[in-house]
Amino acid sequence: MPLRARLMALVCAILLVSLAGGGALIAWHAAGRVQTELRAALSVGANTVENGLKELRTADDRIVELRRLIATFDGNRHVRAILLDATGSTTARSDLFVPAQKVPGWFVRLIGNPIPRLQIPAEFGASIVLEPDPANELDEVWEQSRDTMLVLAVFAVLSGLLISFVVGRALRSLEALSSAFATIGNDDGHRPLLPRGAPELKRLAVAFNRMSERLAAAAAQNQRLNERLLTLQAEERAELARNLHDDIGPLLFAVEMTAATMERVAASGHVGEIPAHARAIHDAVALMQRHVRDILGRLRPISAAGLHDAIERLVSFWQRRRPDVRFNLSMAIEEDLLEEDAKETICRVVQEGLSNAMRHAAPTRIDVTIEHDNADGVRVVLTDDGIGLTPAHANSRGPTRLGLIGMRERVMAMAGSLSVTPGRDAKGLTLIASLPRANRAQEEQESLG
Repeated sequence: MPLRARLMALVCAILLVSLAGGGALIAWHAAGRVQTELRAALSVGANTVENGLKELRTADDRIVELRRLIATFDGNRHVRAILLDATGSTTARSDLFVPAQKVPGWFVRLIGNPIPRLQIPAEFGASIVLEPDPANELDEVWEQSRDTMLVLAVFAVLSGLLISFVVGRALRSLEALSSAFATIGNDDGHRPLLPRGAPELKRLAVAFNRMSERLAAAAAQNQRLNERLLTLQAEERAELARNLHDDIGPLLFAVEMTAATMERVAASGHVGEIPAHARAIHDAVALMQRHVRDILGRLRPISAAGLHDAIERLVSFWQRRRPDVRFNLSMAIEEDLLEEDAKETICRVVQEGLSNAMRHAAPTRIDVTIEHDNADGVRVVLTDDGIGLTPAHANSRGPTRLGLIGMRERVMAMAGSLSVTPGRDAKGLTLIASLPRANRAQEEQESLG
């Protein structure tokens, strides 16, 4: 059952219960009013009869005066007067006022509660009976009750229509939001929602638009990362193929040629030359093993042997090649708090930062600081005193620019940030990479989908 239908059914049920309660309250008050009016009218009629009987004692023709007393009740709205003789037969009766409209029988049965008539003794064994009649009071009460119930019914109908309009308007915004969610779920894209309706719905639309923008940005970033990953994979395969071709290929060819030479020497009977050729094959195989180990070392993750050792090896690598540059390394982190992806990203940032500084900045000092930040994340800072990022490098699409793009993409993939600013005293550059703690990065990645 749709939400709108359920809401309207609930509202209609509440309105009907309220209308029924109002009707019952009106009926209760109407019944009390009828009883009160009839009892008051009966009391007034009794007083009138008693006063008339007192005056009757001095009259000459008491029977005529009794009939005249009965006639005074003609046109009364609530009480009928009846004169009974000594045998109980009716000798005179007053006429009630006839109501203008007929009251429905069900209303009479609902409201009417008969009041016993009152019999007052008179002269010569006669008596006067006062009989209450609710017809006129019921007519008046029925008219007022009908008008009140009509007002309540009109109010209920108008309230239902107004609530239906408000609910329908609110649900239209929710339906638009639901359609937008379905569109995002199908990856079809959508137009931004217009904030309209109640303040809560406006905030919901604004939050949805903000979420969709973040999802679109995350999707674009994922696409760039996937393209970059494919590019890096192609570059790594090409580099591996070049290494195998340039390093291992010639050695394999040399082993093949030496083995063929040994075969010819053995066939010709010059056995004494075989040991020299065997040593040549041994040397070639040893050289191939060294090259294979180098290739495997490049393929293995940098941080596989531990983050501290990996960073120290990266610094030592450049320190051996550039003894004129002073390196300062400061590490104050707990590796157990980091995931393997975070360790690998830190190593790659330090590797690329050192490589760029040594190749392009001509520094005399490089400081590397790796520490935890206030949120248990990691902050990597590389500072050099070189020539900095020149306009030629900034506008270039060469290795330096691509290296910075690669670092930024690696860091952003971990839900972190990377910035490049001038170094100390406006000399060189300062590279700052911030990685969040593992569980927060995971939560942000899951929220972005």
